[in-house]
Amino acid sequence: MMMRHDQWCEVQIDRVMPGNSMKTSLQMASCLNLSRQRKLALKAMAVAATMWLLPVHSSIAATGNESTVEDGSVFGQYLAGRFARSIGDTTSASRYYSQVLKRDPDNSDILTRAFLLMLADGRIEDATILAHKIAEVSQRSSLASQVIAVERIAGGDYVGAVDLLRKASRSRMNALIVPLVEAWAQVGVGEGDESLRTLDFLKKKNGYTLFRTYHTALINDFLDRAEQAESAYLETIKAQEGGSLRVVEAYGIFLERKGRHEDAVNLYRGFLEREPDNILILTALARAGSKEPVTPLLVEAKDGVAEAFYGIAGGLLQENARDSALIYARLALALKPDMPVALTLVGGIMEGDERFEPANELYTRIEKGSPYGWNAQLRMASNLDEMDQLPAAVKLLRRLEKERPDRIDPLVELGDIFRSREKYKASADAYDRAIRRLGDLQEQHWTLLYSRAIAYERSNEWSKAEPDFLQALDLKPEQPLVLNYLGYSWIDRGEHLERARKMVEKAVELRPTDGYIVDSLGWALYCLGEYDGAVKQLERAVSLRPEDPIINDHLGDALWRVGRELEASFQWRRALALEPEPDTVPKIKEKILKGLAPIVKRSTSELPEGGDGN
Repeated sequence: MMMRHDQWCEVQIDRVMPGNSMKTSLQMASCLNLSRQRKLALKAMAVAATMWLLPVHSSIAATGNESTVEDGSVFGQYLAGRFARSIGDTTSASRYYSQVLKRDPDNSDILTRAFLLMLADGRIEDATILAHKIAEVSQRSSLASQVIAVERIAGGDYVGAVDLLRKASRSRMNALIVPLVEAWAQVGVGEGDESLRTLDFLKKKNGYTLFRTYHTALINDFLDRAEQAESAYLETIKAQEGGSLRVVEAYGIFLERKGRHEDAVNLYRGFLEREPDNILILTALARAGSKEPVTPLLVEAKDGVAEAFYGIAGGLLQENARDSALIYARLALALKPDMPVALTLVGGIMEGDERFEPANELYTRIEKGSPYGWNAQLRMASNLDEMDQLPAAVKLLRRLEKERPDRIDPLVELGDIFRSREKYKASADAYDRAIRRLGDLQEQHWTLLYSRAIAYERSNEWSKAEPDFLQALDLKPEQPLVLNYLGYSWIDRGEHLERARKMVEKAVELRPTDGYIVDSLGWALYCLGEYDGAVKQLERAVSLRPEDPIINDHLGDALWRVGRELEASFQWRRALALEPEPDTVPKIKEKILKGLAPIVKRSTSELPEGGDGN
């Protein structure tokens, strides 16, 4: 079967572009298609709000008028706060809980919830007030102590921060967080040797090795201990098998500042072998090659604390602990408001919660001329499209296209946006311009050819689509998505049937748990008249993707052809209940009433009746 939205999302994983890892994670998050669930939840909240006499807005998000939050009962505001938090609207949630706290100031549970939500929303000053209240009630709140330590560090009181952190709990996650923050606070005091001894506490757990070696490198670098710094940088890079983007950036800046530009160039080139189009490293490579001056990664000791919080947030996000990741990224920004990596991380979490406008507000804080600013503007364009502001998104991408004629990212984003809106000719044109900019295509560019091929195919320009599919396979011979799409297309057209079948079978072999690809094989067998085999594959596809209406519809057709008519009717009804595309509904209803007509005549070039026409 043709690739639907879910499979299109998968191709983004392999697309190599600047900030690839962030873009990948954001696109995969958007591919989860949470919008329908969110809309249903908002409708449910509207009913609940009416029951509890709450103010109901077109969105739970606050309008900026605090008085609207003050309306309604305490219990209603509590429910509204819980709901707002459940959909990621920390702004509204923190405001609702703040109002509940005003009416019930001695409620420790509400105090804690309001504190956490204020942190998540970036209301650090308000959260700090609550942190002091929590600390008065209980000395066991490690996060409250950390927030108070941030307050002291931001104010230059490193001594006070060290005193506080020495008394803080080091259990569980605090066994990582407290030593990192304390070590940098000690640097601020002027106790460099003591700070490194504090980091040795992290040796107690193997999982903290990278944090220990990286911050050992940063502290020695900050203290201008070049030999010790380099040793720790290299240890970190070796442990990471080449180094993460952030570590390579930090070590590269260290080398450039020491006048070792050739070593920096070699470091950057090594990274680009893995991510050839990474704009941050490409920019660094050009800077090192021309021996331009470079700003240190960390200028003050508090920058080191911000770096620690950012690293912790990134680690938590990898473990899908999004709420905690958001809090620690906010603490990083409390100390370093213009920190681009932290702004990007918070913006990404907001995008995952479909809070596109606040995400864009964060992205505007990143310097446009920087590599991080470039990626931020690409994300802004995507978010504008998500907010149904297509003209603004296109205008921004057109501007970026002109600004950097050496980059393909704006054109790829433009092609993706047009494709998602079924503007296939415009999509193909954008991908075409991107491919022309590249010149010689490398292995990682198979995704561009694949994307353009799909746009051509959906525009009924098969003569252009087929060569792109084939060239994509030349670049990536066993790419299952390409094998699946081209193989099924050939079967659908009655062309190259033997080769096409082998291609789809190979795709299933490579991706045996991909319900959509298994469905393609099942439907291909159906089209070839091998109904028993089709039923077997389609039943497996339905077990892998039970929520998909098209796969259920396909299984119904196959079951009818093997004489299992009652089961076929059940599958068609199930497909109808799963809300298929509107143009397929009449066909499915007719099959429920009449079944499938008998096959009078078929040949290898004539496909049987049934399916959805895709």
